[in-house]
Amino acid sequence: MSFPTEESQAPRHRISAPGEAGNERLVAGKLGANGWKRWQYFLKNFSGRWGDEGQLPVSPRSQESMLKALEILDFTPAAHPSLFLTDNGYFEVAWTDGQGRAIQIEFGPNEFELFVEAEGIEGTYPNSEMASVITKFIPQV
Repeated sequence: MSFPTEESQAPRHRISAPGEAGNERLVAGKLGANGWKRWQYFLKNFSGRWGDEGQLPVSPRSQESMLKALEILDFTPAAHPSLFLTDNGYFEVAWTDGQGRAIQIEFGPNEFELFVEAEGIEGTYPNSEMASVITKFIPQV
């Protein structure tokens, strides 16, 4: 089974559904052009089962959780956040702090997993606590 590569996806102008344009601006503004392209690529090509082992499609609730986190996070230009899709269909954002130490958040439908290398934090938290956990544990990025 083959999938189109990210590079084969040329940016296109299209009409967005209500509310979608704001999400697109948010993702592009926080994750940059590459992050926006990856997000669109995942949404377009991973909406059904994929991979050799039947990995799960993109979770709409994971996307909703990621978008809420992006509203809170404020990356510096040096952070270079990257967007990934897990085998469970969850979005994950990873970047480094000013000292080159890893920070990762995987967005599940009901909870999120956080790893902050500099603080020695690795845990799972309910999505309802996202704002307070991010504010408490993630340094200005």
